[in-house]
Amino acid sequence: MKKLIVFALVFMTLLALPPAAAAAGLTTQAKSYILVDAGSGAALIEKDADKQLECASLVKSMSLLLFFDAEKNGRLSLSDTITVSKNAASKGGTQVFIDANTMHKVSDLLKAVVVCSANDACVALAEKIAGSEEAFVEMMNKKAREMGLSANFVNCTGLSAQGQTMSARDVAKVCAELVKYDLLYKWSTVWLDTYTHPDGRKTEMVNTNRLVKYYAGCDGICTGSSPGAGYCLAATAKRSGGRFIFVLLGSPNSSSRFDDANKAFDYAYAGFSAKTLVTEGQQLAGGLRVNSGATPYVNVYAAKSFSALVEKGKENRIEKELVLLENISAPLKEGDAVGYLKITLDGQEIGRVDAVVKQDVEVMNFPNALKKILAWWLFA
Repeated sequence: MKKLIVFALVFMTLLALPPAAAAAGLTTQAKSYILVDAGSGAALIEKDADKQLECASLVKSMSLLLFFDAEKNGRLSLSDTITVSKNAASKGGTQVFIDANTMHKVSDLLKAVVVCSANDACVALAEKIAGSEEAFVEMMNKKAREMGLSANFVNCTGLSAQGQTMSARDVAKVCAELVKYDLLYKWSTVWLDTYTHPDGRKTEMVNTNRLVKYYAGCDGICTGSSPGAGYCLAATAKRSGGRFIFVLLGSPNSSSRFDDANKAFDYAYAGFSAKTLVTEGQQLAGGLRVNSGATPYVNVYAAKSFSALVEKGKENRIEKELVLLENISAPLKEGDAVGYLKITLDGQEIGRVDAVVKQDVEVMNFPNALKKILAWWLFA
């Protein structure tokens, strides 16, 4: 086993949530909620956030994630056209009333899903990607397992179905991935628009998330409601203080879910701000000895950036420890990790970033030694 040595680096900065934050909570009749920092995933406040519940159209958060994944990976193009099936056209619920056997652009269908949670458009996209809604649901469940979620999907729309559930934390984790896609924001802040059908017919689309119009900084994501699920909401907001995600399940009426979201976001921006603790490429240490290396010393750098929430007034409780291999030995390749930076608060680890080298280091063998001697002799 490789031995590690530790360099303690104490910094003023970041925080995790104090007990008082969780205790503050919200006065709400909702069954479940969670407020998280989008960057770190840290929960500020929550109530029964791991309880599996019906969540109506919040199921579409996972559908959208797979749609955007497919577009990013080239399996779906915004300029593609889809011939909408009878199955997709007949879904009911919230829809833009697409006729079966008509052709529609992927970009128009995506817009309809994001803006007004259109079930017909959602199924049409699912069938385009996977061949059938059933096959797409298998993809949704596979993705859920990969993300460590306890959710279970039966359809891609959120229409009521036995056994279809997500927890508030599940939804928040999916949304934390969704908000990384710039394509989401192309449509998520649209308040009112029309869907134009191939025959010229128009269907009005109204954003189901009224926070995008009435809460400063809110730019998504989706809502849902059904007799079994009650009124549900997944919303995100971004200001200079950072990006937060609020998920609420089982509210007794539509207005209360938006009122609760207002309170949650106000709480987040009043008490916290996002701070970057480590930036990608930041030098963590220099002049580290490389055993048997043609290059005797190397510097190490942060492999990625790390950000987290700082509670206002408590910026001085963070420590960073650079943990390195006791013996760093050649050969090394650019990008090789020779340790990691551990970030802790009050002794509790809250983050870890690999410490990597930025150069190749060959073993000091006879040819390399000879090159060094000749270089010294010629140019010293």
